[in-house]
Amino acid sequence: MAQRIEAQIQVAVGVDVLWRTFAEEFRVTWPKVVPDIVVNVEIVEGDGGLGSLLFLQFKPGGPTVPYQNTKIVEMDNTKHQLGLEVVEGGHLSNGFTKYATFFKLTGTGEHQTQVDIAVECEPVLLEEPDLQAKTTDFPLLFFKCLENYLNTADAS
Repeated sequence: MAQRIEAQIQVAVGVDVLWRTFAEEFRVTWPKVVPDIVVNVEIVEGDGGLGSLLFLQFKPGGPTVPYQNTKIVEMDNTKHQLGLEVVEGGHLSNGFTKYATFFKLTGTGEHQTQVDIAVECEPVLLEEPDLQAKTTDFPLLFFKCLENYLNTADAS
């Protein structure tokens, strides 16, 4: 049965900078932001926009799977919305038959952005324990790490 889990975080970075580094420069920034998890991000199909297929290679000893193929199923640069659906590996190898994450970034001040996260998934187990943690903990951590990365880069 499909489920939707939502979370939200405030990030002390302007929306345009956050969007650019998260959604447009992801091949370069994601491995720098979470180097203990993501080793490499490659575009294997498309141009990095809507419909593109991404290959994420994970660090050995990090996630329980070595890779994840992800398709960009939503991308709106004006509304700052990005949707990523796992099509192979990743969460599909860890107890889910469907897994997609949707992000909406909203500027709330010159150097403040609200990030709304929605995970739409179908766990194999009907009563999946800790579903909230298994779905939204990493995106929340990622945006905290991205905030630190960007604010540290600004300070240097």
